[in-house]
Amino acid sequence: MYKILKDIDFIIFDLDGVFYREDENILGTKEIIDYLNSNGIEYCFFTNNSNYKTKRYKEKLLKGAVDVNENKIYTTTKLIEHYLFENCANDIYVLGSTQLQESLYTKYQKNTTSPEFIIIGMDNNITLKAISNTINLIGENTQIIAANPDKLIPLKDRFELECGVINSIISEFTNKEIKIIGKPNSYGYETILNKFNKKKEKTMMIGDTYDTDILGAKNSKINPAWIKTGNDLPKYVVKKDFMIFDSLIDLKEKLEKAKRN
Repeated sequence: MYKILKDIDFIIFDLDGVFYREDENILGTKEIIDYLNSNGIEYCFFTNNSNYKTKRYKEKLLKGAVDVNENKIYTTTKLIEHYLFENCANDIYVLGSTQLQESLYTKYQKNTTSPEFIIIGMDNNITLKAISNTINLIGENTQIIAANPDKLIPLKDRFELECGVINSIISEFTNKEIKIIGKPNSYGYETILNKFNKKKEKTMMIGDTYDTDILGAKNSKINPAWIKTGNDLPKYVVKKDFMIFDSLIDLKEKLEKAKRN
């Protein structure tokens, strides 16, 4: 399975759990990026989070001595913008964080009566009233877009609810399909591959979450790889038909070995 590493020329990295864990740096971040830069292997970062601008992720990576251009960082906000552009959107309504609203309302007209598109993202301040108001805006021709399907985000000693909870409520009361932009949907992967002009068979996804990173890579026909520095594998995962790395240092060493042979 690891023989494919010899041909890999593009790596998509998840962020939280791979390059940092909340506010803690993870060992090997500088080493793996230095190796990729020195050996002409391109890479980018892909997060399902729509709460922050790419500048924030650049700053978090800098804390781990990783200095990258923001054009290598893909958030679901950036991908939603791309999707709306592709679909010639005119007016929208956003249920999500202040950052998501600011990013989208600067490019598209806010419609609070009958929007073409409704965009759902997570924000801890969203109320049941706000969800109800959003549902009441959904008409027959309204398209619903969600940043990601995650129902919760595991933290060190707790968890927080995520976008998927809101998706479930809206889907139940409208019976409308919700277009998921982030992982494990293939849209984000396809957009990134087109942007970098890369082939699926020579691309690898490195992530710590099975239900998004690993399944997303599989859905997109990209080589999947799970790393042990973040979330545990779910107990229901019996068939480990994906690469497994102990750490970013382990990834670097296996890449070096594969490229030598």
